Amino acid sequence: MNAEVIVEVLPGSVKERKGEFTNDAGDKVAYETRSQDGKLECNGFAYPYTVRLEKDQPEFKPGRYRLSLEKMLTVNKGAHFLAKFPVLEPLVPAK
Repeated sequence: MNAEVIVEVLPGSVKERKGEFTNDAGDKVAYETRSQDGKLECNGFAYPYTVRLEKDQPEFKPGRYRLSLEKMLTVNKGAHFLAKFPVLEPLVPAK
């Protein structure tokens, strides 16, 4: 049975964080993160969810989306990985 994963992007502005850290080589590395508040629904449960945005990615409009796990999945040498940025497909309201 395949469970559909729904993400609801909540109204609000994009949250931005900037900072700096020291990597293992002792170099200073600047970072910037962007995110939106959301809710993830799966198998009848809802959880708070942070919708991460890539550097120049436009924000998602508030609404309901299907989390496309198949588009986030990569396999390399028998190991699977999920992208850290979600792929969201808008849900079309039932008519």
